[in-house]
Amino acid sequence: MTIRAKLTLTMALLLGAGLGALGAGLIGLERGYLLGANAEKITLMTSSAERAARDAMVQKDDVLLVSYLKFLTAQFGSLEYCKVQWQSPDKDRQLSVGTTPPGARIMERVVHVADPADSRRGVTVLLGINEDKLEERVDSGVDRLERDLSRIFGIAMILVLLVSDWFARSIARPIRQLSEVVAQVGAGKLGTRMEWNSKDEVGQLVQGFNAMSARLEELDAMKRDFVSSVTHELRSPLGAIESFIRLIEAKLSSGKADPQQVAEYFGRIAQNVRRLSGFINDLLDVAKIERGKMECVLRPTKIQDVAGEVVQFFEAKSKEQKVNLLCKVDPAFPAVQADPERIRQVIVNLISNALKFTPEGGHVWVGSEQFREGEKRWAEVTVTDTGRGMDRADLETLFKKFQQGKNVNQGVMGTKGTGLGLFIVKSIAEAHGGKVSVRSAPGKGTQFSFTLSLA
Repeated sequence: MTIRAKLTLTMALLLGAGLGALGAGLIGLERGYLLGANAEKITLMTSSAERAARDAMVQKDDVLLVSYLKFLTAQFGSLEYCKVQWQSPDKDRQLSVGTTPPGARIMERVVHVADPADSRRGVTVLLGINEDKLEERVDSGVDRLERDLSRIFGIAMILVLLVSDWFARSIARPIRQLSEVVAQVGAGKLGTRMEWNSKDEVGQLVQGFNAMSARLEELDAMKRDFVSSVTHELRSPLGAIESFIRLIEAKLSSGKADPQQVAEYFGRIAQNVRRLSGFINDLLDVAKIERGKMECVLRPTKIQDVAGEVVQFFEAKSKEQKVNLLCKVDPAFPAVQADPERIRQVIVNLISNALKFTPEGGHVWVGSEQFREGEKRWAEVTVTDTGRGMDRADLETLFKKFQQGKNVNQGVMGTKGTGLGLFIVKSIAEAHGGKVSVRSAPGKGTQFSFTLSLA
């Protein structure tokens, strides 16, 4: 059964049950009202007979009482008979008005009135009321109400079914459309969106699905880029290693091997091995970060010593690119609470990126300063370059895995990365209790900053 059919039937049943309960309540009220009216009618017949008897006794006119009792039997259909008995010292007299129908259930009411002038004289009136006629009037009224309610209920149920079907269709339509779009996404059409303008839960569901579809498309693009980057990162150094090994084999087999040239080939092989090792280490670090297994052993660390070592490591590369690389951290800068190996990894990544995007004649430097936040003192370490800079679109995705800005596609100094370095930088800084920030503008260079607590 479809959702539309289930919703329609459920709403119809609920509303039908509500209307049924309302009808039952109205019938009960009507029955109670008619029973109350019967009781009032009995009281009225009794009081009228008593009043007529009293007037007849005062006026000493028995014919008046009989005439009024005949009027009462004609006025009230349920009053079948009236039996009158006059009491006096001379003799008692009896008179009956009306007859008792055979098989009828009769309710009798007795009215006795004494003569105000002579207590020995009086009159007793016995009223015979037909209970079947009273109940018939109640049943007739209830039956009439039931017929009217049945007609109203039938019309209402038709309207309820129409409205329920419209409502169920309005809810099921976006779900059906969403299932069709889900099938398209399942078939590989990632990024497929569904247009549905509403602010209710269905609209929120559609918005969530559209966001999920866009994210899947983004992840698919990231996967393709990552596979491309990984292929490049693995194929390029492996191809270079294979080429140099063949050259060495050729030189050795020919007997014309130049030791200096062979040593140069081995140096190139070692360089590509280090490149592969660095890439694999990055992948392992990302895996540790995602599993929450990255460990940082914090201890008092001289940030100027770590930064100085990294700057010295990149000195040859910076001279080759004709970029001025400096460490401007004050030698007297206080120690920070950090894992020196992890912080070295952060600064290596940041300086490596800075050198990639800084042209010949540019400057790259590492600096630091102190600041206080609440009761805690912090150190802010910065890596600044005078390179090409980044726009807002690049800054928004900068620290995501496998994400690279358009600058990468415009050519860089050295090998192209895989988009993991800055993600690792951010994770390491947060593992130290600090944070990473970046300030950049196209053509005005870039400054990366990360914070560490002072020891």
